[in-house]
Amino acid sequence: MGQESQGLTGRTVYFDYLRVIASLAVMVLHVSSQYWSSIDVNRFAWQVFNCYDGIVRWGVPIFVMISGALFLSREIPIKRIYSKYVLRMASSFFVWSTIYALVVGGSPTEILAAIVSGHYHMWFILMIIGLYVTIPVVKPMVENDERCRYFLLLSLVFAFVLPWSMTLMDDLGSPLVVALSRAMRSGFNDMNVRVFTGFVGFFVLGYYLNRVELDKRQRAAIYVLGLIGFVFTVVMTSVVSLRAQKCDGYYYGNFTVNVLCEVLAVFTWFKYRSYNNDRANRFVLKLSRYCFGAYLVHPLIIRQLRMNLGIHALMFNPIASVPCISLLVFVISFGIAALLNRVPVVRDYMV
Repeated sequence: MGQESQGLTGRTVYFDYLRVIASLAVMVLHVSSQYWSSIDVNRFAWQVFNCYDGIVRWGVPIFVMISGALFLSREIPIKRIYSKYVLRMASSFFVWSTIYALVVGGSPTEILAAIVSGHYHMWFILMIIGLYVTIPVVKPMVENDERCRYFLLLSLVFAFVLPWSMTLMDDLGSPLVVALSRAMRSGFNDMNVRVFTGFVGFFVLGYYLNRVELDKRQRAAIYVLGLIGFVFTVVMTSVVSLRAQKCDGYYYGNFTVNVLCEVLAVFTWFKYRSYNNDRANRFVLKLSRYCFGAYLVHPLIIRQLRMNLGIHALMFNPIASVPCISLLVFVISFGIAALLNRVPVVRDYMV
């Protein structure tokens, strides 16, 4: 990583850009998926939603990789992990789960259950808490480059390649291939190698890619794989959904090889850009500070726009409606997050 990616504040500038663009990607995902599962897969609108949905699936893994690059690169006492980072995530989860539960409404039992389980996007916070508590164990393991690469190799094989290959065999194979896939899946499940199959793989990958330098040929190969991943995600989702005549979102999954290729391409592209415009860097830095708050509030904005103003992805041609509504949600969400960040207690424990 060249010096051009270091800002005047000593921050890693490309992380700020990645946070902001990943926030927009998640909003595009949630706007385009509003009606993805409820309309006929043969409709043109569904195919448009599939295209938008398929090309932004890298958003959440990018957030995890940034966290891994930051948290695994420094010494953090266990007490501080819990008293600062876990506490902030837990308090944010409780407050925003309560807000969403009350907005959606229902019986007292339903509201309580919604508070405990969280709104559909709140899983991310629980996953981040899970990653934070593993830091004291994961960090010593990956500080050695050889062990780090070995961990990433096992994660690639067991979290991505094997499950994805077996599903691909099920979807495209002959009856014999499908039978072989089921036998492989049984053996795979018996191995029970879950330590390599969670988001900790992305956590470590972000740390590793931030440290290593890739030459132009390696970057070019990653970009080609990324392009293939984008196309594969959209095409295979369409193929399996049309064949089944119902939505099938497996190839949107965070732990598919095609989405991994998308993630690698996006992360690498931003890492090796030049960031010489200080004014733009300062603006993005400011936006970056509001990303968590914007993530927390944006589904509420999407809901209120649809229910109160009739603004949704099917209100006009979805080719235009998805980006337009996503930008609107982006502006409103970041505006609210900026206001919330001005309140001391809210800033420290809610956003």
